[in-house]
Amino acid sequence: MIMISNTIKELSSKFLEAKNGPISKSPFAEIFRKAANKSLKPVVKKNQKHFIYKSSPGRPPNWASVPWLGIFDPNVTTSPQRGYYLALLFSVDMKRIYLSMNQGMTDLEKELGTKGAAQELLRRAEFIRDRVGVYKNFFEYKPIDLSIHLAGSTSRPMLYEKGHAFGKEYDLSKDINEDELTKDINNMLNLYSTLIFRGGIEGDLLDEYVSDENNETKDDKSNSLTETRKIGLHRLSERSSTNSRKVKKKLGYTCQVCGFNFKKVYGKISLNKKKEEFIEAHHKIPIHSLPENETIEFNIDDFAVLCSNCHRMAHKRKEPYTIEELKGFIKKRK
Repeated sequence: MIMISNTIKELSSKFLEAKNGPISKSPFAEIFRKAANKSLKPVVKKNQKHFIYKSSPGRPPNWASVPWLGIFDPNVTTSPQRGYYLALLFSVDMKRIYLSMNQGMTDLEKELGTKGAAQELLRRAEFIRDRVGVYKNFFEYKPIDLSIHLAGSTSRPMLYEKGHAFGKEYDLSKDINEDELTKDINNMLNLYSTLIFRGGIEGDLLDEYVSDENNETKDDKSNSLTETRKIGLHRLSERSSTNSRKVKKKLGYTCQVCGFNFKKVYGKISLNKKKEEFIEAHHKIPIHSLPENETIEFNIDDFAVLCSNCHRMAHKRKEPYTIEELKGFIKKRK
């Protein structure tokens, strides 16, 4: 197995020299892009297989000022452009690397501008620390130094600094202890899962209209779904729009309680940008009964499809009403 500490040292030692040439068709850039899957993924505990591993030296025609390796929970995001994720961020001068609970900035910057995005990232970073106060048992919070004065006009390095919630610095002039780094990464992933379990960041709730990068996989026809516990209403209990689509394709778009069909009543306005019909996926198993921070295997049959009204009524008590109970309420009213 390739050690992640050795990979980090190799990437940092060769990056600045590689930047003297074009990134397009660069063998080193290709090695960098594969680094997370080859070296980072193997150090993660077996019960965390659902994570996505990516690394980036930049995008042609430009090398990144702050290259990175990242781990993403697809229930939150598959991209550093949005959401929150675990990152290994190299400083611009390649003297330091930071293990960081960080945040997506691209969508925020488009909406709020650079100054507004910086302020919002700082606010959300503080919110993350409050929500996952146990981070103090493993990491610390102090502003990170990515040597942004060397980055030129790009705002991305500065926004990485603002998006940092907590983590750890490693001096690249010294050897990195592999066991310590592996332990740190897994502790950070446990905190990542805890953050998701506790509700994530305000306004970061998934629903069927969220635009994400979760492409359907070869096993889409399978009834098996990987789910991670979250709390809240249906947007959190669905967890992943890919999983949600699987449920709806299997069960259809007509409410299994009252028979309401959005397309039949509202026509075209009920369709999303992909021309998919609207319905809500309901988790039959009470979310509060699932273990925190663990990946759970479910079947399609553990879900139902409900209209918005019936879905709200299902969650009127802690132990959700069953489909049969909800049908009984409607029958009594007739």
